[in-house]
Amino acid sequence: MIDQDFINVSKVDAFISPTSGVPVIVCYLEDGREFNLFYVPPDIVNAINKLMKNESTDFNLSEKARRETVYDIISFIPEIAEYLEKRITKVVIDGILDDIYIATVELNFGGLVIQKRMIPSHAIYLALLTNKPIKVKRELVEKSSD
Repeated sequence: MIDQDFINVSKVDAFISPTSGVPVIVCYLEDGREFNLFYVPPDIVNAINKLMKNESTDFNLSEKARRETVYDIISFIPEIAEYLEKRITKVVIDGILDDIYIATVELNFGGLVIQKRMIPSHAIYLALLTNKPIKVKRELVEKSSD
């Protein structure tokens, strides 16, 4: 993978579209364009907003219906984030299969590099948690613009 085949993400927003009710993650790219992920899991939208200290978006759940998620536990235990920060090197949204995007998370274990395929929204959460770069394959950005 040549680096010029990818565009860096400079900012991420996660929200529920007020017009359609669809959960969305917007990746603002360094070249001024946007790369959008639609129909992401609502719990990822909440997790990203909590992580980024944005307003709560718990979808009008009653206090009794609110439950913690795995993302809440991961962000609650700083040692988990610190360990992941040591291992994760980058997140790349680099594939598509039947209109479903695919991401790769690169992990480094003392020189042994392992790449794991992931759901892009989950991979983005890990990158934000660990302050690691997020990149999108240029070809996917071009196709999404069409």
